[in-house]
Amino acid sequence: MKKISWIAGLVVLVVFSGCFDTLEEVTINENGSGTFVNSLDMGKLLGLAKTMGSGNDEMKDLDKLKMDTVIHLKDIQDSLKNLNAAEKKIAATGTLNIQMDASDEKMKFEFTFPFSKTSEIAGIQDILKKAKQNIIDDIMQKIMGEKGSKNESLLGKDDDDEPTEGMGSNIDEYYTSVFEKGKFTRKLNKEKYAHVEDDKSLKSLQEMAQLGMPINMKTIINLPKPAKKAESKGVKLSDDKKKVTVEGTLDDFFESAAYFEYDIEY
Repeated sequence: MKKISWIAGLVVLVVFSGCFDTLEEVTINENGSGTFVNSLDMGKLLGLAKTMGSGNDEMKDLDKLKMDTVIHLKDIQDSLKNLNAAEKKIAATGTLNIQMDASDEKMKFEFTFPFSKTSEIAGIQDILKKAKQNIIDDIMQKIMGEKGSKNESLLGKDDDDEPTEGMGSNIDEYYTSVFEKGKFTRKLNKEKYAHVEDDKSLKSLQEMAQLGMPINMKTIINLPKPAKKAESKGVKLSDDKKKVTVEGTLDDFFESAAYFEYDIEY
């Protein structure tokens, strides 16, 4: 397969943003253990790539891109240089399922981690914030046949531009989440949100959304018993009160960030 460097560059751009059709799902068992799943759907990215690359010879190779595989993060933990030893140990418990079918505009990355108690969820989230971009970027470089460079020039960047590390914001950074036995809360950091207009990454994503590429974000919490309380503007509760869903777009975040807060007791 030829090198599809420009599509790899687009993937890097989206992963750096950390905020493109994301799903976070927590499932809690009766004993407090459970699973944490974080998904990133880049199907729209492939559609964009096809539009941008229309008539390009590399599109013939892109349409051949198809895979469905599971990677055990323990097999790549030594390459996660931005994690300390304790974080690598947690990362090693996770898996990454990659599903791609370029001809059908399908590209999804799904991280799954087990936990023995709900208080461990925050640590898993922190690890993904630090390592998700690095893991997906490295994998995409291998899939696309790229070595070494992270293709910064493909993102329209010159040598004098700011480093791409400055593109790492997502809305999670504007909230404080607490996961306790029987209680989950997510509260807006109002002091930080007061400066959201200075967040170049999120503003760029907002501009993309206004151009017809809406950015959707969903959180699902599957409880072991009916919720006693599930409060928030954006919360939806299932009929049996065991499934809590918070779903919205980046526009909802800018219009009223409280939309993504929640206070759940079960």
